[in-house]
Amino acid sequence: MKLACSSMFFTDPTYVEKLQHARRLGYEGIEVRLEESPELDQQSNEIVAAHADSPVKVAAVVVRSPAYRAPLDSEEARVAKLSSARTALQIAARLGVGTLVQPEYVSQNPPPSFYQLQKPTNEEKERLYRFLTEAADYAEKVNSKIMLEPINRYEGHYSHRIEETITIIDQVGSSRIGVCIDFFHMNIEEADIPTSIEIGRRYIDHVQLGDSNRLLPGEGHIDFTSGFAALNRIGYTKYLALECMIPLDTDRQLFKCLAYLQHCLKIATKSIGENSIEKN
Repeated sequence: MKLACSSMFFTDPTYVEKLQHARRLGYEGIEVRLEESPELDQQSNEIVAAHADSPVKVAAVVVRSPAYRAPLDSEEARVAKLSSARTALQIAARLGVGTLVQPEYVSQNPPPSFYQLQKPTNEEKERLYRFLTEAADYAEKVNSKIMLEPINRYEGHYSHRIEETITIIDQVGSSRIGVCIDFFHMNIEEADIPTSIEIGRRYIDHVQLGDSNRLLPGEGHIDFTSGFAALNRIGYTKYLALECMIPLDTDRQLFKCLAYLQHCLKIATKSIGENSIEKN
């Protein structure tokens, strides 16, 4: 597994300088974050060129827009979200990675409290399946992949857990859709993170890291080591990408976080080896 930071952490004036910044700090990958704008084509061209000879690789692409975060609550929303997803898939295809596509990512109103969680209606499910089917068809066309992320109950109501997300993917029935897991969301929704990761064995395509307080890993109470051990067990070898609040003292905190995560990975790998010896 390789460690990646986010392009949103850096204020360098050019993308090339962001890449160089990530490399100086010791990260092997970068999760590219963009905003839909008139400059998007120019920015994506710059990113493709920058990665042509860079040792820092793209972990994934996120193209944010009002439609990306908005709830999938109407046909107009579905059309807008599909257009946004196609834009992201085009860029991701050029970079040879997948991109996050969400049915919604917005504060729930009213916020969940002590009552049963709101579930999607049949109408919402049908709209979701149509949206994802059309997005997956486009992913097939451009040779890219969609990553669907389980979102905590306070920011979405379509799927909160890995198992629920897998059910949606199976219903759509496209190999162009995988799962992006985020330790911050799993900390809220999963009863047991390692077990949930093993349930997602055949589906997990990308991993995002944020601690229990949405700060950098090591700043909260999540047990990343056991989660990394589970990822080892399922054979996950791709990127672990930081996705959390932007640190204030960026360089110092990102360097500290890298050392912490490398330590967690080392212990996780060692525990897998020890369990293997015991079984033999």
